[in-house]
Amino acid sequence: MSAKDGASPGFIAVAAAASIAAYGGEGEASTSRQQPAVACTSEGGSPWIVKARGTLTRTKSKNEIIYDLDLEGQRYSWRFITSPEGSTTIVGPGFLSQSDAGPRAQQLYVTGEIHEYAGPTILSLAVGSRCPTRDPKRWTNPTWPPK
Repeated sequence: MSAKDGASPGFIAVAAAASIAAYGGEGEASTSRQQPAVACTSEGGSPWIVKARGTLTRTKSKNEIIYDLDLEGQRYSWRFITSPEGSTTIVGPGFLSQSDAGPRAQQLYVTGEIHEYAGPTILSLAVGSRCPTRDPKRWTNPTWPPK
């Protein structure tokens, strides 16, 4: 798993739904918001196909961002934890796709988006209700073609 710094996935995310203020442990303020999410796939550069729709909840506190995804009954959770020294640890959700089409790679973004690669297959978890607008042929797939 890897996190990619500063790269824009090339599409506009649809704005969030509600923002709710809550209090976490020891009086620490945290915020939580729920957004629509969509999982789309592309096989070998073909157009994006919607595979599932769901809800992504982002909870942010002083040193942690937690994502909870409900994707048509499947639940996933991952987090970005920042130490007092400033380093960030990512605890990933495992792979969302069930593909066994060869070597696999995953990129987690602090926006909540995920890109997965398995052979010629790309899965994109996008925030919002639409698949990415960027042509899948233009995405850099670290697992395809085979080396």
